[in-house]
Amino acid sequence: MADEKLTRTVEAAGEVFLRYGYARTTMGDIAKAAGMSRPALYLLFPGKEQVFSAATMHMAKQRLEEIRQAIAQCDDIEKKLVAACEMLLLSVYDLQQTAPDAKDMDDLDFPVVREIYTMFVDFFADIVSESQVTSTISAREIANVLLYGARGLRNVATSADEYRDMIKLHTVLLCASLQKA
Repeated sequence: MADEKLTRTVEAAGEVFLRYGYARTTMGDIAKAAGMSRPALYLLFPGKEQVFSAATMHMAKQRLEEIRQAIAQCDDIEKKLVAACEMLLLSVYDLQQTAPDAKDMDDLDFPVVREIYTMFVDFFADIVSESQVTSTISAREIANVLLYGARGLRNVATSADEYRDMIKLHTVLLCASLQKA
């Protein structure tokens, strides 16, 4: 029962943070969305930062599992990395276009967001490692360049389609360079 209450609270908090962003969300907003009192919420979390961290990490872990399942169908490194980048980064791009206050959920100034990106870099590094591509560059360095490079392309993309094309090109070029290394 306690785990169910915590999950319900974290999921409700995620929806509130996506709608209003970190700064505009109050503990009262989260409590109301979770169907509980503020004092009850404070029994679960000491403050807004902890709720934000739990909600953001919960959503990231769900997304990671969706990506794992989707790329299981892919048969080579390029397809896996393109699919994983698109699923992760295009969902963030689309979310930020429809809910501008959701930018907090991907703001690297928040420690939990940096932790999430570390989790995804590790995931991408595992994909690179599994491919048995030999390179003088570590799988983690490759994953860093792939993920953060593709993330940065969002700043110049004028549409989701353009961003998708840029992610694919970035990934294809990186994979091609690995084949030659």
